[in-house]
Amino acid sequence: MQREIQVVFIPQLLQPQQLANGTTVVVDVLRATTTIIAAIANGARQVIPAGTIPAALELRNTRQKTLVLGGERGGVIIPGFDHGNSPLEFTPEVIADRTLVLCTTNGTVAMEHCRDCPKILIGAFVNLSAIATHLAESHHQQILCSGTNGVITSEDVLFAGALTEKLIAADPNATLNDQAQIALGWWRDATQTMENGTPLHLLLAQGAGGRNLMKLGYHQDIQFCARIDYFTHVPVLCSQSWSIR
Repeated sequence: MQREIQVVFIPQLLQPQQLANGTTVVVDVLRATTTIIAAIANGARQVIPAGTIPAALELRNTRQKTLVLGGERGGVIIPGFDHGNSPLEFTPEVIADRTLVLCTTNGTVAMEHCRDCPKILIGAFVNLSAIATHLAESHHQQILCSGTNGVITSEDVLFAGALTEKLIAADPNATLNDQAQIALGWWRDATQTMENGTPLHLLLAQGAGGRNLMKLGYHQDIQFCARIDYFTHVPVLCSQSWSIR
């Protein structure tokens, strides 16, 4: 069976049932998926993605003692929440052996789009190679970029291109949809720019999401999100329990 690599730039470009035939990697580089990976690596018992603020608050009311509430709107912590959406916030001291309920503007909403998918992985630059190795087991590989409020984001497309490059290195005969080809070309252009001395975190800072985080003072978050292969963890979102472990 020939391997297929499908990139989707924003969830709005397809219906949820179109993700029902393969393994999907959800990516929100700045910052939801990076934050989830960091929380799992730092000992979180599980992460529960919440699509809305009321849903997150309801979960907190039922399990307050063991639960940490994190989330943002427009990059800013949601009033009444314990933490925002920074991967630097969820240290072992904060999150080890606890459950994180995370509610973000785009990433956790994109995860809701994957309810029909049989296997859902959480990816970002910080676990790029681990995701590629894990995804190689599937013949139908799907990379779902979260975007921002229905608009394509450069950092997610760059990640999709980087992951596509690793996947075709493992299987040069894989077929790519048009968005995968575009993402791959964009990543290869970015690779040349990086070889000429521009680090990845500066490329991430140039997009709309990066500029917003810089304006809010989260430049260290961008640097963290640009750490390729910082973790080997591959968090998996179980659609039945709706939790990430």
